[in-house]
Amino acid sequence: MRYAKRVFYSPILFERGLILLAREVKYVTEAIGKIMAEWARTGRKNFIVKVPESHHIKEFQVLLKQMLNHYRVPVKAEVKEIPVEIECGCGYKGKAKISNPSSALKILCPNCNTDHAKIISGKKIEIE
Repeated sequence: MRYAKRVFYSPILFERGLILLAREVKYVTEAIGKIMAEWARTGRKNFIVKVPESHHIKEFQVLLKQMLNHYRVPVKAEVKEIPVEIECGCGYKGKAKISNPSSALKILCPNCNTDHAKIISGKKIEIE
């Protein structure tokens, strides 16, 4: 008899992954609500969803596709990544430093390496 290979997951990493996935589910659900409202109002069937790089883009894409299929919404939605741009007290204005989307709560200034900057674009998910 053959036994399946056991895969062991760290409870901390598994829990962290679920939290990150839950975060993306929340944003995908909001995006679908906006898409459905626009589709119902105008009959439009093609959308571009602009997602800040502070999100898990691949997970967002997969969840969006699965949820649109689940809700049987007859639209196409293309996901595009947009940069997060900041303005910092040190004088820097431009693209933020995001090493890992899971630590996106700490968006850093690449010039002074602090998290005291103001986000000027790429803060919200946009639907076009």
